[in-house]
Amino acid sequence: MSAIAYHSDVELRRLHYFCAVADELHFGRAAQRLHVAQPAVSQQIRALEAELGAELFRRDRRRVSLTEAGRLLLEGARPLLAEAAALEERVRAIGEGRGGRLRIHTTRSAPAGVVPEALERFRETFPEVELELVTGFTGWNLAELAAARTDIAVVRPPVDAPEGWEVVPLVQEELVVALPAGHPLARRRAIRRSDLLGVEVVSWPRRNGPGLYDAIVEQVWGSTPPDAVREEPDDERIFQAVAAGAGVAVMIGPHVRHLRAPGAVTRRFAPPVPTVGLALAWVPTVAPSSARHFVDLARQLAKSPRGSCA
Repeated sequence: MSAIAYHSDVELRRLHYFCAVADELHFGRAAQRLHVAQPAVSQQIRALEAELGAELFRRDRRRVSLTEAGRLLLEGARPLLAEAAALEERVRAIGEGRGGRLRIHTTRSAPAGVVPEALERFRETFPEVELELVTGFTGWNLAELAAARTDIAVVRPPVDAPEGWEVVPLVQEELVVALPAGHPLARRRAIRRSDLLGVEVVSWPRRNGPGLYDAIVEQVWGSTPPDAVREEPDDERIFQAVAAGAGVAVMIGPHVRHLRAPGAVTRRFAPPVPTVGLALAWVPTVAPSSARHFVDLARQLAKSPRGSCA
């Protein structure tokens, strides 16, 4: 059983006083060490002896020494005070956002850029915080945040945030077109929106991120919805389907740069280039203090030139 778990009515403050006197074997020097008046030390030691029903020090005009009971108490008091101090520091660290656990649900569509850089910087700045990372998608991340199973959700706006939530915009990222290498549009350097009308499209399910899905459709196809011939759960599978000739896909540019599939190529849009946002969603009133440190850090990185839109 740990020292902290051991039940006692003895005040830790009196044990501090006792250990100071035991170390110094002098009430005056112990008082100086504790920055209190000597009578206060004597009073606390007498109260401790009364509580325990045992004499802890032998006192005479020339010296102070520990009794057998005092030596036994000293043996147990030191680890007790050390563990209490360590516990106090751990609690304080969590309260200040320097310790504890921080749960973050990130997204597959942001493998590079502000979020990974913020995670790395956060680890360096707050090494005592245990990061629990899960990779998902906007719809699921928001559901996990609503269920209090995560502290921060990386999302693609727009999102329908309940009262009390905060959505922190980070960056806008360029959309590109992924095409089979043999597709007629692959010969072009830039793709116009009108080029995609009536073209077979590979996409991810709208339920993964309704706001993002609708924003992409509105920017690229306007009032004419795309001819989605195939759905895949994530960008990796979408890119592979494009390479296999299933259709074209509108994808987030910074993510596509990290994908490889023989038979697929990417082309930029002709101006004005459509973009999508990246943001953090969190609930400040219930999140641990470390969450605010991460949000502030990500916000600062997003404002730097490296965090600007591609």
